Amino acid sequence: MRIAIDEDIPNELTPLFRGPGLVVEHVEDLGFKGTKNGELLASLSGTHDVLVTGDTNLPHQQNLDNFDIAIVLIHPRRLLIDQIRPLIPRAVAAFATATKHAVTTIGVATTPRSSTPNSERDSKPS
Repeated sequence: MRIAIDEDIPNELTPLFRGPGLVVEHVEDLGFKGTKNGELLASLSGTHDVLVTGDTNLPHQQNLDNFDIAIVLIHPRRLLIDQIRPLIPRAVAAFATATKHAVTTIGVATTPRSSTPNSERDSKPS
């Protein structure tokens, strides 16, 4: 499974997302630093299975039906290393069940859930 880590997640945390059967790459290492969300999703679509991001606006700004990739949204209280780090094991566990064209949210006052834009959010066990 190929995983891309968005630039709002510090690159130094990338190794913590690795595990058996996972190829994990940071967007900076892929040459996509500074790339707008729509272009990034189009570039990763079909080549990566999951994009891990901290961008809570992404699902509202993009029609995820257009991209063949799942989104795992890490949502700590603040997007700081010490608040992201404890969420990483839950994010990695969510990779196996993350649905393409949807967002699985890990973090503040949430249980892992998957949602599609422009529709009701359904709870989803991790």
